[in-house]
Amino acid sequence: MRVAEFELPGWSNLVYENDLLVVLGTYGTVAFLVYFPLGVLVPALRPWAAAASICFHVSIAFFMGLTGFALTMIACDLVFLSGALDRALLWVRARVPGPRTPQPDDTESPDLSTAEPPGGERETRTTVPTVEPV
Repeated sequence: MRVAEFELPGWSNLVYENDLLVVLGTYGTVAFLVYFPLGVLVPALRPWAAAASICFHVSIAFFMGLTGFALTMIACDLVFLSGALDRALLWVRARVPGPRTPQPDDTESPDLSTAEPPGGERETRTTVPTVEPV
């Protein structure tokens, strides 16, 4: 933060002149970097590891001005949250009142024979097309 290219004018000096913030930032960074792989490997810890990583990279963007790097890393961190975000979105949708898509009655079973498969293709191709030489 003391390098002129990576400082936030007016704020960086307030951070690196405060001993407590320097110690917390240094040990917090080391702890994050050491335990992040464990947080990624244990599924229950993934949301916490991703949240810590997002906070870490937001602070890099704010205090060092490396916004491109920080946004790229935050986008990579969201990969770890994709399953949790899907579950949270479903939970919110189930509890928030609002317009909903019409649901079929529970008594009727949907006719799946006429439904299109995902991807919009009706048939799967079992043979490889051949190309005639010109």
